[in-house]
Formats: sequence, C-alpha cells, structure tokens
Amino acid sequence: MIQASASNGQMRVRCCYRAKIRQRSYCKTRTCLHECWTEHKIFLRTSSRSSSGAVQMTGGVFTTRLWEFRLVFSHLVAQHVTLRYRRTALGFLWTLINPLLTMVITSVIFSLMMRMPLQSFAVFLFAGLIPFTLFSQCILQGGNSILENEGLIKKIYIPRQIFVFARCTGLLIDAFLSFCCLFVIAAVIGAHLTASLLILPLAFLLVFVFGLGLALCMSIMSVYFRDAAYIVGILLQAAYYLTPIIYPLSIVPEKYRLLFIVNPMYYFVELFRKPIYEGVFPDLATLGIAISCAVLSLLLGTLVFQKFDRDVIFRL
Repeated sequence: MIQASASNGQMRVRCCYRAKIRQRSYCKTRTCLHECWTEHKIFLRTSSRSSSGAVQMTGGVFTTRLWEFRLVFSHLVAQHVTLRYRRTALGFLWTLINPLLTMVITSVIFSLMMRMPLQSFAVFLFAGLIPFTLFSQCILQGGNSILENEGLIKKIYIPRQIFVFARCTGLLIDAFLSFCCLFVIAAVIGAHLTASLLILPLAFLLVFVFGLGLALCMSIMSVYFRDAAYIVGILLQAAYYLTPIIYPLSIVPEKYRLLFIVNPMYYFVELFRKPIYEGVFPDLATLGIAISCAVLSLLLGTLVFQKFDRDVIFRL
C-alpha cells in the first residue's frame, strides 16, 4: 500500500511537471508567434510606406539602399571588373577581342553582300554593336545575378537589387573601356572626330538605365521561372536582327518600316550611330524617345522588383 501511494504521488508530480512544461512551451510559442507577427506587421507597414509613390520607391531602392551598402556594391563591381579574367592568359584583352572579331567577321561578310566599302561598313557596324551588346549583357547577366549569388543571399541580408545594379555597372565599365580602345581603330578607318562625340557619355548612361530596368524584371522572372533566361536569350537574338545594326533602315520596305521604328533599341543605336558614323548630333526626337524609354524601363523594373522581392528568398 505504501509503495502504491508513493508511486501514485510520483505520477501526480510527473503529471504536474509535464503540465507546467506544456504551459511554458505554449506561452513561449505564443510569445514567439506574437513577436513574429509584430515584426511582420512592421515590415508590411514599412513596405507600404516605401511603395506610396513611384518616385519615392525608386529613390529608396537606388539611393538609400545603395548608399547603406555602398561598400558591398563597390566590392561586387570591383570583383566583376578585376577578377573576371583573373586566371586567363589574355586577361582584359578578351573584352576587346570578342567585339573586335564580331565586327571584323560581320563586316567582311555583309559589306560584300550589301556592296558597301569595308571600312565604311565596319564603322557603321561598330556604332550599332556597342549599345546592343551592353543592353543584351545587362539583361542576361544582370538578370541572372540573384541566382548566381543564391548562397550569399541565404546566409546574410543584402538588398537583392544591389547584385543586379552592381553587375550592370560592371558591364557598363567593361563596355566603355572596350569602346575607348576600339574607337581608336574605328577612327583610323573612318569614324568622325567631331564635337558630336560629346553626346556619347549620355548615350552610354541611357542604354545602361534602359538595360538595368529590364534586368530588374528579368532577375525576378528568372527566380520564379528558371527557363526565362533561355527564352530571353532567343528573343535577344531575334531583336539583334530586327534592329538596324547590320543594315540601314533605308533598305527596309516602307510597309515594314513601322515595325522597326517602334523598336526602342533603334533610338539607342541612333544615339551612337549619328555622332560616330555621320558625325552629327542625334535629333531631339531620338534623344527624347531614348530618355523616355530609359526612365519608363527603370520605373517598371523598380515596381516589379519591389512587388515580388519579399518572396524571392522562399523561391531560391
């Protein structure tokens, strides 16, 4: 009897102890859930405030966040520019060799087909290849930058748009340096050296902004739909031939010319072709359309990125 009562007492003590543990764990769980929900509400309030206006949103993404993580941004840009060809024999020369070979081979073939002088066609092609190459690389490489840094994004918090912006900035530096080197060759074979070349830094900036906006959209799309990069690559190949890069717009039949005029890249190509090939400033209509397309692209990319960015970490 004594043993039975002792065992019953021990069982009661154990049951009371387990009940207290359950109550404590329930309280802790409820407290954690309350804290998580409070943080979630704060996050939603912050995000709703940041999305109150398109201009405020754009400033928040590309000024405040960029300034807060400026060291990370500069490191990512330097890594792309300096370490890209670190273990190669030719190093930075590959940035020059790729467009140079493309320009030489295409110039030889198409100058014979269109019966244009080789030197004149080489300058014509050079002026069109520079902006389209920068644009296409920004979309493909910038759009894939989040997936490339998936491991880093999962470990520490870095605003994900920093990776897209840094990659596109590195591509802009590469394009400008290769342009400066290749322009020496283009000047020797017939490029114009006039005051109209002063418009080229603005032209580079507009192509960069236009490509950056679409790269932000592409970076979100590639996370949700992994085949997007391959589809966009095919579309860019089609856009290369649908943009007057290897041929002048004047040879396109009149009934199809409208399809080429509504192509935004046509105006960015003209920003380069007018001063380099013709030696004149682009007209104000071309410049205005290019600026409008660049601003709209950046605004669209910012809106899309801000809307879907919070769920990106769960898709990686």
